[in-house]
Amino acid sequence: MSEPTEGVRDRKESTGRRRFFHALASLGSGAVAGLVGAKIVQPEQAEAAEVPASLTESSGTLVLRMQQDLEQTIASGRTPSWLMVVDTRKCIGCDSCTVACRAENPTGPGGNFRRVIQLEQGAGPAAWAIFKPVNCLHCDNPPCARAVPAGMIWKRPDGIVEFDHAKLKGPYARAAAEACPVRLVQIDDGKTFTETTPAQQPYEIRSFVENGQVQTRKKGSNAMNGAARKCTFCSHLLDISVLPACVSTCVGGAMYFGDANNAGSLIREITQGRRTFRGHQNLGLTPRVIYFEEPVPEATHIDCSVCHY
Repeated sequence: MSEPTEGVRDRKESTGRRRFFHALASLGSGAVAGLVGAKIVQPEQAEAAEVPASLTESSGTLVLRMQQDLEQTIASGRTPSWLMVVDTRKCIGCDSCTVACRAENPTGPGGNFRRVIQLEQGAGPAAWAIFKPVNCLHCDNPPCARAVPAGMIWKRPDGIVEFDHAKLKGPYARAAAEACPVRLVQIDDGKTFTETTPAQQPYEIRSFVENGQVQTRKKGSNAMNGAARKCTFCSHLLDISVLPACVSTCVGGAMYFGDANNAGSLIREITQGRRTFRGHQNLGLTPRVIYFEEPVPEATHIDCSVCHY
């Protein structure tokens, strides 16, 4: 993969970000349990679950551990197998991941690579709410790739699904978007938040890297205008040993990310013996984004089908 060029983060900046992540460990943020929701199963019916240590660790500590794991994987030179794990019990619906994603991956007002689903009902003491972050599942044998000619969408050896923006336009872009089971393939409309102001802001028209290519959304030179786009796991950051933007900014520590091939990593530790949502697999998908399906201790269990497609 080519080295990022002018206007794109260099390795010096990535070092600064890593120092920032290390500093987060001293801040911490209490893990926040999810609230109860619809399709309720009474506590006595729900499978008991012990609280793992990583559920009670501060988000800063988790980010530090994941950053260390990432640096270890990249330094090893081996091919990783990237995996994202989400614990909705810890998501507080702050949308910091959505904001961080848009800041890292310019999309304009017409689209975004991720969102947080919020379900709520009732009022007063009986009110409930639950939040679920969603993004591209980076499926093995992805349905979006099967919907377009070969070579437009492919899997990297590390599991990330990439798009050829130059080819994935028009009917092919629409076909890929319609085939996505979580509806998280967008078609870039070329618009920016500040296009009707006296001057477009630099943060919207800056150069950035997506799927290994330097891009810009500056009017007149936006090669991705009309192209299909989606979450890339911030592969441009992973390649320089920096965690995805959504993971490093998660206030509740609800998202985990790492190399499933690293036996000593947090991502391996957190998934051992845990109950996970199988609905995506039941649809014939093999996702690299998985969700824990466990009750909050001493709280009513929520059926995961409430949020998932």
